[in-house]
Amino acid sequence: TRQRGSPLDLIVAEAMILANSTWGGWVAEMGVPGIYRSQASMAPGVKVRMGVRPAPHAGMGVAQYTWSTSPLRRYVDLVNQWQIISCVRNGRMAPLSAPFKPKDATLFSIISSFDTAYAAYNGFQTGIERFWTLRWLQQNEVTELDAAVLKDGLVRADTLPLVFKAAGCDGLARGAHVRVRVDGIDLLTLDLHARLVARLDDEQPAEGGAAEEADDAEEANAGPLTLAIDVNEETPPAEGAATPA
Repeated sequence: TRQRGSPLDLIVAEAMILANSTWGGWVAEMGVPGIYRSQASMAPGVKVRMGVRPAPHAGMGVAQYTWSTSPLRRYVDLVNQWQIISCVRNGRMAPLSAPFKPKDATLFSIISSFDTAYAAYNGFQTGIERFWTLRWLQQNEVTELDAAVLKDGLVRADTLPLVFKAAGCDGLARGAHVRVRVDGIDLLTLDLHARLVARLDDEQPAEGGAAEEADDAEEANAGPLTLAIDVNEETPPAEGAATPA
């Protein structure tokens, strides 16, 4: 099986970022609205927002970013592809013929509905992945794991998609490499009980820097989405559509 973070994964991910950024910019140039994702900065607590106007995405490092490369998996991608296809077919006349016109309140309703569905999907996906990871540990009778310290006693396993709390790691700096012993697994609550047994590195890692920013960005992107609506330029949503927060 291919491990996460493999060169092939990175190539595909970068290609998708390029496509989503480029298409999002082109749709905006044509005057056609789309559904964009943006993040004002990489500062802790700054969440990803969804709106109908292009804005920078700090986490991706691009001037604008849409979801449009997975129309079979996300309805938002399908909506954006409809808009892109209209631009291809109609050129500068696309704003008049696109499925969703400028200031179309339906887009806000789509964003609101997608937010709820995507949160549920993410929750299920995270839970089922964690269940089978813990089940694998049980089946293979794994008793020890090597991991990297995140913060507040949380560690991330080196070879598994698993983040958990390990007793004895609270006072260690972010990035410290440790070995922990698995004391118990609860498949009902999806908890892994573990404790520190050894430090695998000699020097104390420096806190902060790029690694800390990357972890904070990951936590921010995993948070709930909020609507990015400019009430000064967009017309109020129609009845039944999402209202600005």
